[in-house]
Amino acid sequence: MNRVSPTVYRFLSLFIPGLFFIYQGLLTDLLAGVGPKSQVGIEITVKETSMVQSSRIFLQDIADIKADGFLKETLGKIDFGLSPKPGKIRFIDKEKIISAIRRERYLPEDSIITCPDRIYVKRRSEQISVLDIRKYVEQRLSEGFENREFHLITFNVRGLEPYPSGEIRFISGSEDMVDKNGKLSLFVDIVINGKKTDRVSVTGLVALHETVLLAKHAFEKGETLSKESVYTEKKNIFELGDGYIQSIDAIEGKQLASAVRQGECITASLVVSPPLVQKGDIVSLVAQNESLLIVTKGICKEDGFENDVIKIENLNSGKIIRGKIKDKSKVEVIY
Repeated sequence: MNRVSPTVYRFLSLFIPGLFFIYQGLLTDLLAGVGPKSQVGIEITVKETSMVQSSRIFLQDIADIKADGFLKETLGKIDFGLSPKPGKIRFIDKEKIISAIRRERYLPEDSIITCPDRIYVKRRSEQISVLDIRKYVEQRLSEGFENREFHLITFNVRGLEPYPSGEIRFISGSEDMVDKNGKLSLFVDIVINGKKTDRVSVTGLVALHETVLLAKHAFEKGETLSKESVYTEKKNIFELGDGYIQSIDAIEGKQLASAVRQGECITASLVVSPPLVQKGDIVSLVAQNESLLIVTKGICKEDGFENDVIKIENLNSGKIIRGKIKDKSKVEVIY
């Protein structure tokens, strides 16, 4: 049997172990290539300050979440309670956040959670101004006054505060918003995203302008008015009260029931129709019964309207009798 030379033996003793290590490395690489890939770890980084919109605080609102698929969505729904009021700030301790996250049983132990000692959460808000409410009320008034000229002398809103952001609408069921003196009073509901959020109180003073008749100069009681006696001007009718007159025809030939000052508004209570007959008028004096009719002349001793009973002097006998006014020239004797 041939013996292996010392040189060959030394070569083999070095070469064979080397082949073994190469084979072991290749086998490891092959096994790694066909086996499952390692899963990306979950990382949650909570921010120190966050702005939220909804009425509750969720992890997705206050943290950056690195996770695959539905895990990210599920983690994002972890609830930390009520949000602060709109425009306000709430703080949450680190321990509460970590505890709430770790309570989720599906969360791997090697998940990385980074969180400051305290986080601050502010609720997004939207300001509703007095001007916003005023525009709404002015629109309502315009509809109620049927586009007549008006303006708000004073306007006040009580109860406004910051509100959640969203689609804002104003609603008011008040029909009689303004009383006879021009005082404005109503409630306005604030509706955000279809939900009634608040109700505010609105008060003020309104001026409604109409063209009315004013006296050109001072007049005494009993004077007769005509179109030359008055002029027209726009006035706040809430300051005039009821009965203001707008038509010239309404005062033509009427008499004043009391004296008026220059520039005073002519109202229905200030004017009366002139008497149908006046003191001194000559009228037909009629006396009749079932079988007799007597007509003579008489002189009115006082003013009177239709169906008024006045004193009349019979021109034939000189006697004073009483009669009822039937028209401008006829008076029936009363027995």
